[in-house]
Order: sequence, then structure tokens, then C-alpha cells
Amino acid sequence: METNKLLFHMTHIKNLPSILKNQELLAYSEMALRNTLYQDIANPRIQERRSTTSIPLAPHGSLHEYVPFYFAARSPMLYSVLHNGTNQEEMVYLVTDTETIDRSGVPYLFTDGHAIMVISEFYSDLTELNKIDWPLMEDPFWKDTEEDPDRKRRRQAEFLVHKKVPIQLFTGFAVINQLAKDRVEELLKNHQVNKPVGIRRHFYYK
Repeated sequence: METNKLLFHMTHIKNLPSILKNQELLAYSEMALRNTLYQDIANPRIQERRSTTSIPLAPHGSLHEYVPFYFAARSPMLYSVLHNGTNQEEMVYLVTDTETIDRSGVPYLFTDGHAIMVISEFYSDLTELNKIDWPLMEDPFWKDTEEDPDRKRRRQAEFLVHKKVPIQLFTGFAVINQLAKDRVEELLKNHQVNKPVGIRRHFYYK
């Protein structure tokens, strides 16, 4: 089983200055402790459930103590954000991969489905990445079907990094178009961060 897989964290472009200034991407609980200003794009009900969802493996805690990543772009979360009125041009992907995180020594876990769902399982060894539904991750269509009513949960499998992710662990950024690329590159330049920004239209919806 290939153990090096891309990871995608999606955030609003308004959050980039804080991330770049601090040189790290913080978990929700860490942002609260530091009173970090944050443009939250998540559903409030989902955030509440994440705050009370306990992690069964070390280093334990709640989901809010972990920085979440998806194994695929074009997530159900982005679909929800889009239909709540947020412009996709303002959504930025921070990209890294499993082996980069593993080599760094920061604690991590991952799940085989949406982490707040009771039936989702938690894992801590990259050799267990075969628990992820990789064909579904590569499918542009993830909605549940009559034959398979569990697709949406599995598509939202998460890779969870404890507390924070240093900016040097990111391989780059992905955006929807040239205008967004220019905006992100300007922010990177202002904070003296040298990372590539790629236009990846297929990471977004029409």
C-alpha cells in the first residue's frame, strides 16, 4: 500500500495573513487559546459536535485539538460552503502529504470517514491507509446512492494533526483561478514565505 498521499486543508483567504504571520496552522482549540481572529467556514452544528467528539487513540482529546485535512479536494464541506454563499475564489487549499507529516514527528491520526460519525474508525499507522476508500477519493462525484448510502461519510475521511502544523510542512497552495493566485502570492511575499501557488480548477465546483 502506497503510504504517501496528498492532504488538503481548506481555509478562507482572510485566514492566510494570520497563518503566515504565526508560521503555523493551528487547531481550533489553539486559536481559541490565543484569541486568533478566524473566518470560520464550518457549519456551527458540526463545530459543536467536533468540540465534544473524543479521540479514542493517543494523544486523545477532542477533534477541536487537531488540524483537519481531507484526502481529496472537492469535498462535501466545500459544496456546503459554496451553497451558503461563500465565493469559491476566496477558498484556498493548503497542501501537504502524509509522509511529510510523519517524518516531522508531529502526532497525527486518521479516520476512514467523517470523524464525528460513530461508525468511523481511527488509525495511527500509515500502513493502515488501505482503510481509506481511494477509488471514491478519485471520483469527482461523492454523493450517496441507493446502492451505496455511505459514500458521503467515507469521502470525508480525515487526517488529523495534533495542535498545529508548521508552515514549512506545507508543499504549497492551490486556488481556483489567476486572480486568487495573485492574491495568495502577494500575501506570501508580504510574509516572506516561499511556497508555490498552483491553479487547480478541478479542485472546485462549477
